[in-house]
Amino acid sequence: MGEPFKAIGFRVFDEASYQALAREAHDRGTQTRITRPSGILHGCCWSLGAGLEVWTMLYEDVDGTYYADCRPAFRTRQVCQFYPWEIIEFEEEGEALLTGSLKGSGESSLELVFALQNLTELNLRQLPRRHITAAVSGLAYNARVIQPPRKGILFEAGRSKRVAAENDYRLRGRILSWRELKNEHTTSDLIWIKLDLERLTLEILVNRSDLNGILEIGGWLSAEIWLQGYMLNEKQLEARFEGIDPRVPRQQFWRQLSRRGRMEGGR
Repeated sequence: MGEPFKAIGFRVFDEASYQALAREAHDRGTQTRITRPSGILHGCCWSLGAGLEVWTMLYEDVDGTYYADCRPAFRTRQVCQFYPWEIIEFEEEGEALLTGSLKGSGESSLELVFALQNLTELNLRQLPRRHITAAVSGLAYNARVIQPPRKGILFEAGRSKRVAAENDYRLRGRILSWRELKNEHTTSDLIWIKLDLERLTLEILVNRSDLNGILEIGGWLSAEIWLQGYMLNEKQLEARFEGIDPRVPRQQFWRQLSRRGRMEGGR
């Protein structure tokens, strides 16, 4: 299969294993749907914890319902803003791509193409005409620790060893942080890595068996990834507030509520 299921801990060898995973995701997942002129697109999101997900998309028309697509996913908390942007939807295949220019990426804007996972969670009629916010990350086909490069492209579309999807990228970046994850359903060991690509900070996920070398903060990593992400709506953006920063002294919380100024002004 073209998508890197192994990056989230699943081994999909053939059509039978692909369909079995699709059925399991449909049975276990949370369902959403959107209506299209020619039918209904049903989305089933099976959450495995730690941001790991499997999405199954089913397309329903007058002739019935069938599995249109099943794909791996990783829901990160790091977000980017894009403008201008465009969604390209393939209704009967259950797929959608988002193409957008990354805001704040320098004088020459960086354009990204990524698989839009949560199409059926969105109300496309209410999408803003201005910039949009999306959480974007990469699922790695492979990754290896390398020596610091003298020069060269750090983020490039396409892969050399297979017919590349539009959202396939090659990258080289400096390791900012990393941690171990586990797919509790399959017990596969995974590695989450945060990379500095100069014009973009990107999180990627790779199966430990597909990682070559020992990770070190400040070291360099080369990887081939399948770029995917989620568009956030206004409600999700508001929900990202994580509470009071414990590093702020408690007396600061009340400084703006002092009555002293009001009492003195009334004398």
